[in-house]
Amino acid sequence: MYDKNSPVGVIDSGIGGFSVARQVQRLLPGENLLYLGDGAHIPYGNHSEKTIVAMARYMFRFMQRRQVKALLVACNTISCVVEQCVEEVSCPCFNAVQAGADAVSGLDVEKVGVISTVFTHNSRCYPRQIRARSPKKLVILSCGCPDLARLVEHSLGDPQGMAQVEDNLRQELDQMVLVDNIQCCVLGCTHYPLVVDSIRKIYPDLPLIDPAEQMARELKEYLDREGLRRDAGSPGRLDIFTTGDVKEYALRARQVGLERLGSVAFYPPMEL
Repeated sequence: MYDKNSPVGVIDSGIGGFSVARQVQRLLPGENLLYLGDGAHIPYGNHSEKTIVAMARYMFRFMQRRQVKALLVACNTISCVVEQCVEEVSCPCFNAVQAGADAVSGLDVEKVGVISTVFTHNSRCYPRQIRARSPKKLVILSCGCPDLARLVEHSLGDPQGMAQVEDNLRQELDQMVLVDNIQCCVLGCTHYPLVVDSIRKIYPDLPLIDPAEQMARELKEYLDREGLRRDAGSPGRLDIFTTGDVKEYALRARQVGLERLGSVAFYPPMEL
């Protein structure tokens, strides 16, 4: 059973969930975080629904064994199938798609863009949840990016790789921004906020919606309401597990500004 000293869990298909962990560290510096990134199987958005659900349940069970007090489903692709996984954990779950839709619902806009993985795009999760939450009738344009998450995962800090990221961003976003004239864009994959500076450089006038910010706020509200905030006598630590490359995850954690890193360790991937 969890209590206020239990960690908050974060799961993602790779390093993308670092954008969520970063927001939680900023808003709730006293909380311990436990992160699992399934780098062996990235990108999730290119897998079948059956495989995504199986991999997600594998990660949910990891978190349940460690008795996290809340689970942040950072991966937007997993968020689209989260209802098929929640029985694996006893704690509340917060997911990126719900948070992104909540963030859009409070905006005074009429035309919204969403960029995501191919699976998230094809599921129509974002348009459905945004429309369900918004008091206005919105035009929602969605774009599935088959390569962007993978490029971000392996390109941070590499000028040549980041040039590829920016070329891909133009391929995916130019139509929505320059032709369709969207008024804001939801970053519907947690990898994308890690290159937000590149997006702003290419489209300086485009307001960006990062679901990670909303997730951190909703987590804070829950912990406060339930009396589960950890006593802030000392800052919380972050422990990372990955099915991918441990050295790469440690490097990326430093690059994106994560703090109080306790450990980075390997966890065996699920066999597909």
